[in-house]
Amino acid sequence: MAKITRRDFIRMSSVLGLSTALPALSGCSAADDEFEGKVLIIGAGAAGMSAGYLLAQRGIDFEILEANTVYGGRFRVNKTFTDFPIPLGAEWLHVEPEMLDEIINDETVEHDIELISYSPEKDVDAHYEDGEYSEEPSQDGDIKFIGSSWFDFYDEYIVPSIREKIRYNIEIVDIDYSGNQVQLTDKNGNGYTADKVVISIPMKILQDGDVAFTPALPQGKQDALDEAVIWSGFKGFFEFSERFFPSALSFADSGTTDGQRLFYDASHGQQGDKHILGVFSVGAQAERYQAMSDEQFKASVLGELDEVFDGIASQTYIKHMSQNWNNEPFARAAYLADSSPRWISDEMATSVDNKLYFAGTSYTSFWDWSSVHTAARSAREAVDELTGQDNLLAFTAFITFLTAR
Repeated sequence: MAKITRRDFIRMSSVLGLSTALPALSGCSAADDEFEGKVLIIGAGAAGMSAGYLLAQRGIDFEILEANTVYGGRFRVNKTFTDFPIPLGAEWLHVEPEMLDEIINDETVEHDIELISYSPEKDVDAHYEDGEYSEEPSQDGDIKFIGSSWFDFYDEYIVPSIREKIRYNIEIVDIDYSGNQVQLTDKNGNGYTADKVVISIPMKILQDGDVAFTPALPQGKQDALDEAVIWSGFKGFFEFSERFFPSALSFADSGTTDGQRLFYDASHGQQGDKHILGVFSVGAQAERYQAMSDEQFKASVLGELDEVFDGIASQTYIKHMSQNWNNEPFARAAYLADSSPRWISDEMATSVDNKLYFAGTSYTSFWDWSSVHTAARSAREAVDELTGQDNLLAFTAFITFLTAR
């Protein structure tokens, strides 16, 4: 039996248009659902906002409790560094553009989000290792936003229908699901009651034990939390007076079981005239940057670029900035390691006692995790189960077909 890896599946999904494999839920109302109680969603990141949006479409009572002062989770955008939005967190669309329509889930709504793919005719992937530099036409299947970002997409199309349902500065520290209803307690001792709860708290927060559960979570979930490797996350951006770098530049440590690192043209497809190089790193590669001072980080990146491009980086450097996701109190990391076994995300996606449902980038019952589209799909899966809907049959059948081959 031939095996397919997670990355194989992502590529196959993109080619086969799997982003449209899930049936649309437009037109569903509370009358269509078996559940009509109160739902509390913990976390206003991609999964939490998607879950609230779907519940709003179905006419179900809900609130989103967010620990931070703003919504967005690991969405964050800087709009002052240069003349186009810089995504400090989630940046690329990893599947077909129809994914945006799937998230909007309403055939009457047409979005005006502009996207751009990488082209083998125009874009170059380069690799530098042991003093050798090589180039080849880009094979990158990811898609960039033009003049916007994942945050802007959610802000325009998802947030308006849930804005009044988000409550901020509420950090949940205790979840008691021993009774007929679920009782939540925040760090200030305030209580909240719901019939069902969607938990979209980052996996690192649960792993650190910041939330107590009564009764304790099932052993399978505790095992998943104990064994999960959650990668650190760090991004940086450098402005240069000219573009001397390719679309992407990889190194010997750009794709390992311990992490990833990549330099890339953050200006790709943008309509501004600035030359911005992005530095993406997760796992051990991110931790190396996190251990540096800002000046050391700058010197490290410029030093590598100078070695590859004969000193031009230092000559054309203008400014830089960075985002350390480990320092964000309600994130503390990037995401579940790509090298993780599938059973961890699968286990974390399972509901508990028909009261607790899990949605997020690390709580997925399919082959992919750690991206915005997987967070949105996990939210749909949780809401489908919570409301008694069963709209994932086509998706499940497709997965069964693939894994059986």
